Amino acid sequence: MRMVGGPFFGCQRGKRCIALDLKNPRGVEIALQLVERADIVHHNMTAGVAVRLGVGYEDCKRVNPNVVYCNTWAYGLEGPLAHFGGLDPLYQASAGLEYEVGAVHHGLEPLYYRFGMCDAANAMLSAVGLLAALVRRDRTGEAQELWTSLLDGGAVHASDVLLHPDGTPSWRPKVDRGQHGFGPYYRLYDTQSGWIQVAAVRPAEQAALRAVVGLDAGADEAAFEIRFLTKTSLQWRNLLDDAGVPNEIAFDALGGEGALYDDDAVRLGLVVEYEHPIMGNLRQFGELVNFSDTPARVFGPPPRVGEHTLEILEWLGRGGDAEKLAAAGIVYWPDERYHWPW
Repeated sequence: MRMVGGPFFGCQRGKRCIALDLKNPRGVEIALQLVERADIVHHNMTAGVAVRLGVGYEDCKRVNPNVVYCNTWAYGLEGPLAHFGGLDPLYQASAGLEYEVGAVHHGLEPLYYRFGMCDAANAMLSAVGLLAALVRRDRTGEAQELWTSLLDGGAVHASDVLLHPDGTPSWRPKVDRGQHGFGPYYRLYDTQSGWIQVAAVRPAEQAALRAVVGLDAGADEAAFEIRFLTKTSLQWRNLLDDAGVPNEIAFDALGGEGALYDDDAVRLGLVVEYEHPIMGNLRQFGELVNFSDTPARVFGPPPRVGEHTLEILEWLGRGGDAEKLAAAGIVYWPDERYHWPW
């Protein structure tokens, strides 16, 4: 996703990057040198591409029998679509997610959800699978290959669907026609200034919500909507917090002024700043997992193409070959003297 910009900057920080031409045997040779030292090889090439390039599982296993290898695909290991590539919205569609979020049951059209939910779920599944495979390897001494797919990711997000033995579906919560929520107690409300999300799940929370807005148990969503328009989102947040009703103001994620400039988020380490050689100062999300004995740290900004090629070649004992490899177009690092041959 480097060419898109946003997703790359959001997901690739802290990594080291070596740029190799894998269509050149000498580039493959360097890649396999890295595999020799690796615990994990992970990629999302279309089925068969890694094998043709010489970095498939058997190639990697030959130089490192202990490597755990994951290929995240589009449709999975087998079947008529196994060799096709794909993009996230295809699996939102095939898993029924666009149908649900579009509130088709209210007569509306299916809706494409911009965030790559199937991409993210596929990535999560591959990470969990790799960790499980590493535990098994450490226990038994046996490494293995594993696969996940975008279709698997779509299935995760549709996993609240249950079919009974006769083929009839179980009840599934449906968003309202405005696509704001599932009912008066679990939805977004417009206010005098901004929107607020309430999630009153327990009976006591629902009673507290009714008391705050001044409505009885028989009130419908329309009555709640009218009451929420009488105050700002900040005023409602303070009142609902005091009453013990779960809620949050719906910040503008694009501007970032909510989450990225929130004092509590900064204090908790959820925000980090660093310099990027092209973009300048970057302010991004920070530490998302906290450990008691091994505190997390952010290693720096997302890398430029081949930013660490020289560093990694030195680590492999190939530093003396760097200039010749770059001149031949086999490796690359940010240097105006060297350019990819295509």
